[in-house]
Amino acid sequence: MEIIPNLHRVPGVIGAAYLITDGDGVTLIDAGMRGSHRRILGTLRRLGYPPGALRRILITHADGDHVGAAAALLAATGAAVYASAAEAAALATGQPSRDIILHGGWRLLYSLVRPLLSVPPLAGAHILREGDHLPALGGLVVIATPGHTPGHLSFYAPTAGVLFAGDSIAFRNGRVRRPFTLATWNNDLALASLHRQAALRPTIVCLGHGPVVRNAADKFPL
Repeated sequence: MEIIPNLHRVPGVIGAAYLITDGDGVTLIDAGMRGSHRRILGTLRRLGYPPGALRRILITHADGDHVGAAAALLAATGAAVYASAAEAAALATGQPSRDIILHGGWRLLYSLVRPLLSVPPLAGAHILREGDHLPALGGLVVIATPGHTPGHLSFYAPTAGVLFAGDSIAFRNGRVRRPFTLATWNNDLALASLHRQAALRPTIVCLGHGPVVRNAADKFPL
């Protein structure tokens, strides 16, 4: 699905994956669940690019529905993987970057889906820090947005007005919200990250789950 020229959402991937086809080679933001590399590479081919055109994979956070296919993509393309220090450390172990503590029915549900969220360990990710810039979509700025996980990152393209928010933002009832509390590491930090991103007044927000939010600036909480 084309969002704007040179920006596409890969269809059928849980833990949304986005391809940017301008700048210095193709950039992927998040890698979806394990097995999602097939859809990502298929979309890349439909856009007219060979696997080797994928230069970089930017990771918002190391949950299995966002990094499950990263190792397979690395093997298929030779792309470099980028993440924050905390999430890169989790990637290297194949584990989430924080304990996920659930109770009752949620705990049972998580135990059932956990095998689908498994992640092959992936060492050697390049470390991104607050304020770093990447050559895609007119320039992507790295923004530290902790809360859902300790090292969650978002990526903002000020020229295009596009914010890639991963799971630092949710969208419910027509409004941008902080992420669901169930699997969030620190709710106070998550709320602070939401307000920080609201101050950017992005035109489009690309979420980790849910729709692409257009005319987004007016849908954040005041």
